[in-house]
Amino acid sequence: MISRTLPLWAAASVVGILPLHSAQAASSVTFPDKVCDVTQYGAEGHRLQIALNTEAIQKAIDDCAAAGGGTVLVPKGNFLTNPLFLKNNIQLKLEKDATLVASTEVAAYRADEKTKYAEAENGWLPFISVADAQNVAIVGEGTIDGQGAVWWERWRENIRATGKKGGTDRPRLIYITRSHNVLIDGVTLTHSPSFHVVTRYARDVDINGTRILSPWHAPNTDAIDPIDSQNIRITNNYIDCNDDHIAIKAEKADPRFPDGVVDNIYIANNTLKQGRGISIGSESAGGVNNVLVENNTFEGSMYGIRIKSPRGKGGEVKNIVYRNTKMHNVEVPLVFSAYYKAAPIVEAEVDQLLKAGGFTLGEQIYPPDSDPKQPFDKYKTPHFSNITVENLTSTGDSKAAAYIIGTPEAPLSGFHFTNVNIEAAQGLRIRNAELETKGLTLTVKEGPAIKKDAGAIVHE
Repeated sequence: MISRTLPLWAAASVVGILPLHSAQAASSVTFPDKVCDVTQYGAEGHRLQIALNTEAIQKAIDDCAAAGGGTVLVPKGNFLTNPLFLKNNIQLKLEKDATLVASTEVAAYRADEKTKYAEAENGWLPFISVADAQNVAIVGEGTIDGQGAVWWERWRENIRATGKKGGTDRPRLIYITRSHNVLIDGVTLTHSPSFHVVTRYARDVDINGTRILSPWHAPNTDAIDPIDSQNIRITNNYIDCNDDHIAIKAEKADPRFPDGVVDNIYIANNTLKQGRGISIGSESAGGVNNVLVENNTFEGSMYGIRIKSPRGKGGEVKNIVYRNTKMHNVEVPLVFSAYYKAAPIVEAEVDQLLKAGGFTLGEQIYPPDSDPKQPFDKYKTPHFSNITVENLTSTGDSKAAAYIIGTPEAPLSGFHFTNVNIEAAQGLRIRNAELETKGLTLTVKEGPAIKKDAGAIVHE
């Protein structure tokens, strides 16, 4: 039997702040000794890959699952394939110098009657599906290459034709849905057509020791997106991508999870390069509860730590702790925003909004602080509370230290900054929010260290 359990993480409760669950390894996968080598099923890993290996690799997965489970082994070589479907009790192991290369045949990513269960967002099949499964792993020293450049250019072509950015209407790389007890460990994931790893309606998932890479010009290439999921551990990863390093999303409320459809998330010991931060949102309507983020290092990122949600997609985000964080040359280290709205592509429209007294941050635009109240809705109005940032140091070139921007109908509450030290060109801007500080040091080049808009309350 092959057993893989990640070590227990020493993450004690933060006394007096929130009752975090013990941050232990979420998954505990175990597999029979049976090994199904894909080359024994006819797969060929040529350097210049032309023929598809889909049938051979899927047959290895199916045979191994039918025998009660085991390891599907991908040895050294480049193996071009259409989408693959993992099943119960399957460990997909990529040996060193083994690469699964995703085809770019559009029709292959559209579901038929046999594969419809594995559809991801927008009707696309992901490259690798873990759907309605348990006790599954993707491990090894090899690589999964999504060949995303073809898909990215199609996205740009559509923008040029329509003048609108549009969504992420293309496949995900790995999609874990309605599944539990899943491990991703050690592999390199690169060039996804869109998001690299997505969990949806999943629980007990570990993503550990992976390298997730995409170039700065690759649109919407989030590294890891836990959506409506519980007991997720994201640890010891190296992430260098265009979009969010991690984006926690709570799309729809569920009475089975009264505290939030996203609960008990642990994010620790990750190295984060270019990208847009460890984020919660933009969808938070279903509620997010009990997140611990610690011992992470950022370098050269657009953002560091973010909670971002707009009116209409908002909801309750509570009991969040960020601690022991190091940042260098992060454009904006901290962003907590209940006004997450993309700026228009047309510059004249942006200028018009700015003339009304708003401001821009990255690709987002904010209204003036005279913006009126709107009716409060539990599942549509962003409301964040009990958010703690402690032991954070950010050095180097930052445009602004932090933004804490709530709405007038739901001011942000229970924000605590303890031992937070940030160097930046501009300071912290706060609106419709209450902040308690202890040991906050902001070293700024211009303007006030703290700019208070309407509804700002700061206890120093």
